[in-house]
Amino acid sequence: MSLDAHDEQLARILRDAADLAPDPPGALLADGAERRWRRARRRKAALAGTAGVVALAAVAAVALRPWAAPTDTAPAAPAGGWPERITAAFMADTLTAVLPPGQVTAAGGSGSNDGPVAGLAPTAHLVYDDGHGAGMVTLSVNRATLPIRASTWGTECPDPVEAPTEACERTVRPDGSIVVVAKLKPVEPMKVRKWQATYTSADGRQVQIWEVNSTSFGPPLSREEPPLSADQLVAAATSSAWDPLFAQPGHGASPAGAAQGSTPQPQGPDPERILATVTGALPAGTRTDSGAAQHTQGRAHVSVTLEGRTSMLSVSVTPGPDTDGGGRAGFEADAEPGALSHAADGSSVLVRESGATKSGGGPTVLWSVEVRQADGTRVRVSQWNGADETQMAPGTPALTTNQLKAIATAPGWRH
Repeated sequence: MSLDAHDEQLARILRDAADLAPDPPGALLADGAERRWRRARRRKAALAGTAGVVALAAVAAVALRPWAAPTDTAPAAPAGGWPERITAAFMADTLTAVLPPGQVTAAGGSGSNDGPVAGLAPTAHLVYDDGHGAGMVTLSVNRATLPIRASTWGTECPDPVEAPTEACERTVRPDGSIVVVAKLKPVEPMKVRKWQATYTSADGRQVQIWEVNSTSFGPPLSREEPPLSADQLVAAATSSAWDPLFAQPGHGASPAGAAQGSTPQPQGPDPERILATVTGALPAGTRTDSGAAQHTQGRAHVSVTLEGRTSMLSVSVTPGPDTDGGGRAGFEADAEPGALSHAADGSSVLVRESGATKSGGGPTVLWSVEVRQADGTRVRVSQWNGADETQMAPGTPALTTNQLKAIATAPGWRH
């Protein structure tokens, strides 16, 4: 089958995915709205021809990737990009080669220069059948900024409030690399099981492979569990077959030097510090329960109860400077009429309410306040009714918008 035929088959799969995928959790919609807007504005001229396929892929990915929420997406590759010799055929053939023997169909991908949008990292995808039913398998790569830290994307188990899991195992290997294998809980009404393995080497190489027990990201299910075992996922992700992706363009060396030469982004505060600041800014009489252990640097969650109403708060803090390409001017330009105000210290304060549908419509299930401080530091406080981001429900929340603003603008975030 030609690559054009593969692309056409993928387009059909993704169209099915867009129709069948459930509405993503409201937090994903609101949390990523600003970045999606900026990204779309920067790439508008490039999105032609295959733009529909890319958009549908994004819909399917958001619906199935609560761990990789928009605010925590992996950073882009360093300047210099990926080796030019990496083609879509190489990606598809290599993914096929690193899997156990089985039937492979709908194999495809994108290379260094033949993807739908220039500059995106190479990817691969296929439908794999081990003889007991087929499942979609997808692989992506990334170069992480060094040094590897607790806040480095993909190196920790997902936060159970952001991405409920059935099981997760994190392993630090003798060479300093980190492997995280997560089995996410099925999200209603799809009931699709997603298993993923993320490999991060000490020099910043990252490979993530994930699979579902379906051939098109959504129902109908093709088997009870995805086809690859955890060990098989790890073997595929850690295979040396992916080494050519991480050679410098035109050279044979690894990108470690380039990654080490980049400037690490400031690290967000510990969850414990975030919780302390939140607690100090809550209204008198509020009861709190932090529940499950906090897993994500720069982010924390806590259940709050006030006047008989209980909601979940998720608070994220991203230190400045602003590096997303828009700054405060773009942040303010994205505001709906009446949603933007300014705090006494000059910070920009944006209030959002979102429904659970893909467009953000319907009854409100997510209330959020985001603040941009003068130095670019971002503080987001989100509130919903439910135990985690997959269980948001309409109804009167525990805290008012003004009380959320008081948390987001608390003096503790400026120290």
